[in-house]
Amino acid sequence: MFAHKLCALLDKNTITNRDIFDCWFFMQRQTPVNKSIIELRMNLPLKEYLQKCIEQLESIPDKGLLQGIGELMDEKMKKFVRSKLRTEVIGLLNLYKSFPIL
Repeated sequence: MFAHKLCALLDKNTITNRDIFDCWFFMQRQTPVNKSIIELRMNLPLKEYLQKCIEQLESIPDKGLLQGIGELMDEKMKKFVRSKLRTEVIGLLNLYKSFPIL
């Protein structure tokens, strides 16, 4: 499921907030990723795909990350999403890129 969520980050025309949050959820729990699913679906080596994800996330603003998911969260989680989610996901993607949990 995690591999498919990672693929969903760049599968669509735009990155959805739910996919960003779901990827954070899996990575912060150190969920193993199925490398072969990502490489098959995205036609790229895992490291290159994760780098593309990082670059895309670096290009979007934090503003608006609660859209579509905020109603499901308490205030503490909303504050996290507004201020840290995107940078946390970028950091975790860098970690998975350097030290993949397979």
